[in-house]
Amino acid sequence: NTDVDGAPAGTYWYHSHVGSQRTNGAYGALIIKDNGTDPKGRFDVDNAANTLVLQEWYESSTKQIPVSILINGNGRIGEEKNKVVGGDDESEVTLNYLKGKGGRFQCAPNADHIPDNYTTNYEEFDVEANKRYRFRVIGAISQNFPLRLSIDEHTFTAIAMDSLNIEPVLELTDLWLAAGERYDIVVQTLAYNRPGLAYKIRVFGYTNQYDKSAGSLCTIAWMKYPGQTIDNNYVTPCNCSGFVELPSPRNTLNPVPNSIEEWNGSPANGNYFIKDLKATDQEPNINFWNRITHYIEFRGDIAFNGLRMTYPAVPFLLQDPANMGSRCTTTTPTGSECQHVLNEPFRPGYMTEIVLINNHNQTAAHPIHKHGGWYWVVGEGKYDDNVTVNLKFIKDQDGISPLPRNFVKPPAKDTIQVPPHGYVILRTPMDNAGTWIFHCHINYHVTIGMAMVIQIGELGGPTKAQEWSAGNLTINKPCKTPPPSPGGGTTTINWFYGMEPKTTRCVAPGMTVTFLWQHGHTVDGRSKHDYESCILKGGNHNASTGGYPWTASAVGDYYFACGLDYDQNTTIGGHCKKGNMKAHILVSNSCNSPPPPSIPGGRAISLDSQILGTTSIEWFYGMDFNTTRCLAPGMTVTFIWQSGQNVNQISKEAYGTGNTRECNLKGKYHGSTNGPYPWTAPAVGDYYFACGLDYDSNTEIGGHCKNGNMNAHILVSKSCK
Repeated sequence: NTDVDGAPAGTYWYHSHVGSQRTNGAYGALIIKDNGTDPKGRFDVDNAANTLVLQEWYESSTKQIPVSILINGNGRIGEEKNKVVGGDDESEVTLNYLKGKGGRFQCAPNADHIPDNYTTNYEEFDVEANKRYRFRVIGAISQNFPLRLSIDEHTFTAIAMDSLNIEPVLELTDLWLAAGERYDIVVQTLAYNRPGLAYKIRVFGYTNQYDKSAGSLCTIAWMKYPGQTIDNNYVTPCNCSGFVELPSPRNTLNPVPNSIEEWNGSPANGNYFIKDLKATDQEPNINFWNRITHYIEFRGDIAFNGLRMTYPAVPFLLQDPANMGSRCTTTTPTGSECQHVLNEPFRPGYMTEIVLINNHNQTAAHPIHKHGGWYWVVGEGKYDDNVTVNLKFIKDQDGISPLPRNFVKPPAKDTIQVPPHGYVILRTPMDNAGTWIFHCHINYHVTIGMAMVIQIGELGGPTKAQEWSAGNLTINKPCKTPPPSPGGGTTTINWFYGMEPKTTRCVAPGMTVTFLWQHGHTVDGRSKHDYESCILKGGNHNASTGGYPWTASAVGDYYFACGLDYDQNTTIGGHCKKGNMKAHILVSNSCNSPPPPSIPGGRAISLDSQILGTTSIEWFYGMDFNTTRCLAPGMTVTFIWQSGQNVNQISKEAYGTGNTRECNLKGKYHGSTNGPYPWTAPAVGDYYFACGLDYDSNTEIGGHCKNGNMNAHILVSKSCK
């Protein structure tokens, strides 16, 4: 009970979840040590300095080819480094890598290499003979790049994972970690100090888990006994010679769960998966569950049940009451963006059950991480390639004859790799009231929406016992800086290979839209035909440096595409056709005031679609300022809420202009009603709406409209198809 005892002693880490900040180094180890000596007598030396924080390294936030591995921020790159060679398209290869399907990189000359002029060194750890040293290993990995650790001429014992103790796993030769995972190991040093070169702690990983010839990375740290020396000229080879194969026999902890043969033969074959481990203590409440099992399928590969996560202007933690109308339901269509929230009551002593289903093969073993505590892994399974694994299959299997569950000392984790073509069964306590994000820890995946929120309890609900404390934070107050959109704001477009299709913007004449990238792309104005077909004969097919500002002139429709990867025979641009690098900008006098660059309320057609094609509006107090939609005649937009609001159609004068909202609602309806409210667009024109609640008869101003931004402008145009 952390409320009474504080956080358990163990290995933690802190890190940013904003953009690429974590990839760029915004993280660190956080070690909570036992109060006194280890009561189990598992080690002799526990120095927090003996911590290895592992991360793959990239040359920039936009050049996402892994070129090195860092241990505590230290590493070296030699005369060769990973590149895309052989005529492959760098953007396409990199996108496959980021999606978790694996990249294909090869060693090529490193133009930045200066022989014998290294300004960095490998990390060093000092040990003495005949002692047991506790080392803590943290996977601060950014993308789908699991890393393997081994120590020359030494074995080790694993005693904890993800901060909590496990029954010791002895005589291990190597250990794998995915993004977010942590392991504590005990290294028994040799009986005597041996002179000569210090021992290498080797860290190694593949850039493609299914094609071992597609590239790898490696690095070292030194484990040094008294009297040993360091080779200051050593650089790990680009081809990782001496790292790929380890001496036999091997005992491997937490291998990437891709091989059905390794899975079925464990642990007798020397592979220890999470299913083969035990906690040191029995979780007393493991059998007390709420009789509800939530099945979550990685449908679409990088999504939970086909839904992409968006975030509200008012954080979930501060919503009183919760804005249920803006959240996903079981009927939300696959492919939607939404605020995906799993609601559970605050019930100390009970658990809820979640089954994660990784229904794809040849894909990432997604490391799924839970904030706010741990879950207990009571079951795991993996199937042959000839079995169709999906949500229906797993539910049927669990219904016909329940999937195997282990309730005797199941191990606790907060990050677990879900086997491709398989599942895991988790039970998590319902005793930590609040809103906790639950997400894939691969940075690209969480950024594009592979996340949800587990809410335990309810703020402002009918039962006070279900509430949590918001501390000194202001209830129902929107954040000053809304969550960013993966596609950019209304006046920016994030221009990258693999962007979501149907990117659209709506701006007024004189406004500027900026296409954002660093290098390796172009922006060409094209005809509507060229835009739809990606036939890009003529124009610029050479890479340039971004960004590119484009200023809207006359009213009309404008189309753009990237001209790279151009095929002279078909005249088709590959970046446009395969990478979705095209955009449509509608210029209209009705698009007169851009909202801030944030994810809007409502269901956009794609992650990049912020204005056009939006057919719903999340209608709540504290919604984003200047909500705008663009519809064709005959289309319907639905204002979504549950209770306590209303919708009035008002004049432009009552609505206001620019950044000023008049919210004059004299003569409008001021009582609350139940939602939702569908409105069908009639003739071409501009239409304005506001909520009439909290009306002041003296000023004739509606408070929900004025103070809660509950107003909207809908442009009806034949261009909004």
